[in-house]
Amino acid sequence: MGEGEEDMIKTLNVFGLLLNLAGVVLLFLFGMPFRIAISGKAVTWTTSNIDLEVKKLDDLFSVLGWIGLLAIALGTLLQVWATVERR
Repeated sequence: MGEGEEDMIKTLNVFGLLLNLAGVVLLFLFGMPFRIAISGKAVTWTTSNIDLEVKKLDDLFSVLGWIGLLAIALGTLLQVWATVERR
């Protein structure tokens, strides 16, 4: 294994860890991107019952939650790739 390969492995691991960290922070700040009611049915918004500003804020939190979830998945894939590249 050459020095260039070792640098790539280290870079993949570092980017994977940073993506995982960013994803976890986003999930802690904005929550999971889906809501399940106690009855087991998905909660949907109806605009007649709520303020549109609240719905916009909830939609933003949902998007940021999905971004956090995807960042964790991508970070994990980068770390797996770096580990498989060693062999």
